[in-house]
Amino acid sequence: MSRSSVRSHLAGKRHAQNLQSQGLQADVSHQQPPVSQPRSSSGVVHCNLCEKGIPAPSWNHHLSQRTHLDAIQTALSQAGADKNGVEISEPAGVDFGVVEQTGTAAPRRSITLRSSNSNTRITLVDYKFSSSKTKQTPSFSVSLQSQNAKLNSGRGRVMWITCAPAYEGRHQETLELTFFNVVQRQQFSITRQICAVAGSSSDQEELKPKAPYVKRKWVPLPLDGKIITVLRPPSWTETQWVTRLPEFPAPKALTDAAYGRDGNLAAVRRFMPTVFNHKTYGLFFENLLWIEEEQRNQDLGAYGMTDVQLSPRHPRYLLQVAGLAEGRPSVLVGDFILVKRQDGSSTEWYKGCVHEIFVDYVSLRFASTFSTYQGTLFEVRFVLNRLPLRRMHQAITLKSNVERIAFPEKRHVKSIPVTTDQLRAIVPINRLIGEDHEQLLTVAAILHQPPGSAPFVIFGPPGTGKTITVVEAIKQLLASSPDVRILACAPSNSAADLIAQRLDVLGPTELFRLNAASRECKRLPESLKDFSLINGNGVFAIPSLERLSGFKVIVSTCISGGVPHGLGVKRGHFSHIFVDEAGQCMEPDVMIPILTMAGPKTNIVLAGDNRQLGPSVRSDIASSLGLGKSFLTRIMARDVYNLETHTGITIVKLIKNFRSHPAILHFSNANFYQGELRAHADPVITHSLLRSDLVQQSFPFLFHSIVGKDQREESSPSFFNIEEVTRVKKYCEELMEDRRLRLRVEDIGIITPYHAQRCKIGRVLMGNPKLRGIKVGSVEEFQGQERRIIIMSTVRSSADYLRYDMKHTLGFVANPRRLNVAITRAQALMIIVGNPTVLSLDPMWRTLLNYIHGGGGWRGKHIQWNPLDPVLPGGYDQERRDQAHGEAEEMLARLRAHIVDNTEDLAAFGQDVSDNESAGEGFMDNGVWREEE
Repeated sequence: MSRSSVRSHLAGKRHAQNLQSQGLQADVSHQQPPVSQPRSSSGVVHCNLCEKGIPAPSWNHHLSQRTHLDAIQTALSQAGADKNGVEISEPAGVDFGVVEQTGTAAPRRSITLRSSNSNTRITLVDYKFSSSKTKQTPSFSVSLQSQNAKLNSGRGRVMWITCAPAYEGRHQETLELTFFNVVQRQQFSITRQICAVAGSSSDQEELKPKAPYVKRKWVPLPLDGKIITVLRPPSWTETQWVTRLPEFPAPKALTDAAYGRDGNLAAVRRFMPTVFNHKTYGLFFENLLWIEEEQRNQDLGAYGMTDVQLSPRHPRYLLQVAGLAEGRPSVLVGDFILVKRQDGSSTEWYKGCVHEIFVDYVSLRFASTFSTYQGTLFEVRFVLNRLPLRRMHQAITLKSNVERIAFPEKRHVKSIPVTTDQLRAIVPINRLIGEDHEQLLTVAAILHQPPGSAPFVIFGPPGTGKTITVVEAIKQLLASSPDVRILACAPSNSAADLIAQRLDVLGPTELFRLNAASRECKRLPESLKDFSLINGNGVFAIPSLERLSGFKVIVSTCISGGVPHGLGVKRGHFSHIFVDEAGQCMEPDVMIPILTMAGPKTNIVLAGDNRQLGPSVRSDIASSLGLGKSFLTRIMARDVYNLETHTGITIVKLIKNFRSHPAILHFSNANFYQGELRAHADPVITHSLLRSDLVQQSFPFLFHSIVGKDQREESSPSFFNIEEVTRVKKYCEELMEDRRLRLRVEDIGIITPYHAQRCKIGRVLMGNPKLRGIKVGSVEEFQGQERRIIIMSTVRSSADYLRYDMKHTLGFVANPRRLNVAITRAQALMIIVGNPTVLSLDPMWRTLLNYIHGGGGWRGKHIQWNPLDPVLPGGYDQERRDQAHGEAEEMLARLRAHIVDNTEDLAAFGQDVSDNESAGEGFMDNGVWREEE
């Protein structure tokens, strides 16, 4: 009799009648744990798993509670326990380790099934994988070495499990083995977990965690003693400041309201002005900045250290700082670090100034009274650099021009639409401007804007030439009048460098690139060295008031945009102030150059895209109250920036995309820009990857579906995913080895949101000389840049479906603006590598994955949902948790049902279920089970 015949027999009526006639009942002790099958009584639902009653209205909430989820996990784990005298080898499961997909024979592993009780007769009724009911391509197969499935005491039956994964990544299955005890008339199950990693064994070995992840413990180090200060680095040039920069200390009552024992958002609201206008502007943002500052202090306090030694390098000392390379903590030259002897011999804190920074060390200079000897242990506390925050406070508390600049209304709009004659009169310095109506309109509107107008907005979606338009407007203004003076700022040094490089035709006498002394000189592009002031020590310096005032254009970051005010440059000195990438800055950050330098006649130009990266804010409270919204986003919502009524007057939206293949552009265009963008890029570039074997159906947008594992190591909270590292490396190799494509490493960019993943990817690329030089960076590092090929590794990949939460499972991968920036960096080919089950929790990601699948760009593991179904707002994390919960419940029910249901509709089985031992032997001797020849 075959296994299927036995299953049919156990499902028949006659077997059930025999059990009942003999008074037999299934013994559920030591069997599968009970499944959570709710029974409702008087408004209370009984949870069998948790063994308690739950009020019916709270049932759904109970299902998401940790205790219930832990109970499910415990029940599933107990399903693997040996029972009823049946012992199965590999109690921890069968782990194939790393399986290389080399085309060789598929690896096999065996498990042994045996009975430890000679007085029972146990047969194996069925074996299958839990996922066998789905249509997934199986990663494993299982077979019984012998046709005889009877388990004898002392003699085991061998089962072979073969691993043949169809795709890369991690594979995990549950093998369910069903047994029947002929004597006791019981049917029961035991499970085994089967797993494997299809990938690169060398990558797995090289990139595995250096040490288990241990969350960094916060070390409270109160500043209870005297602080002995130190002077700034002697290599810095003395600056003659004219305008005093106050300290702006945070009110304790406000920080307690936000972070004290009873601190919360409601408590903070009591400190906020009831209206937000030009009169309350300073107070509003000062409160938010103080709350943000306290959050930054607390974040920095988490990096405090104890039991630390300093290595003398007279007159300096070296301090090792774990996590320094990944910006945890963030330390710059000129920052301060406090140290105190740990043995209690002194209560004094010495403030050390950071003079140099190495990979994981900083070089500190202390006051001359500081000394130490080998073996002395110190407590260390990092000090927040308050200079940027103090400059923000200074700017937002200035009263002049606040209403016109921060709250522009119809009466502040002095411009009229640009005339056709004015457009025709412009002779573009960059001839490409003349071929783009929106760019030319922007330049003309800025050029003809009356002094003291409302701020002008250049709304520049990706690849539309926003920065080129800014540069053209600056050049046209300079050509229009000898009295034009321009301050051009950007949130980052790289963005400011780009503006300066495109203005270098002005020469060093008219253009000055203003840098902070804390910036490393080696990070300044060589072409800008002549436009900056560098002292004899190789450190950036600030020119005198007279010298700075002589330049026609000054380019700096927004933070350094406060330097002219500090030097004594009068408000109104600059006729125009430009801020590029204005959507990335907190509003007080943008206001440093604007409110400190703008006079009544100064015009302000903001360029950016409020659909790309926004401000980086640490405090959730401050962010929710308004600090997380950029100035650009805020004023674009005002009536005077309505695109339908004020285009060409206060705002212009650039709509021609000169970067991406239409298939790459389509998604962002449809989901972020109302479908208004038009593809105008050079097809020689955008279509250059269509000949690649990676691209099918002329659709250069790929998603590689891979289930990896997000891991962490040591004390770093940053995630990495080795399986995705391997896949990214393979794509780079395939692309660079394809001679038809004629690619250089400069043509490929790799974006990943986690520093640890950037380090792991960079490490494997360095191992291949042909791949060295490929840039690996965060979304922020690629903002404003482009590459022919962008490969994105999303990293996050959790198998804990029962606890799926969109915010915590996806992290900041779920930020739609980051997604928009990443996609729009690509010119000719976009490849995303990630776990679709995790990514599809987010509606925007699911929309993208559906789009790629529809275009034929899906690779790897098959899609797990219907991509034709409409995407619902709100996220799919609850749906996925419900699905996982249902699958777990179903599996537990299935295992338990082998006992409960064995009296239902049983087929004829005759004498074989009797207690007559000879009858049983006769049945076995009749050749129902035979050893394999």
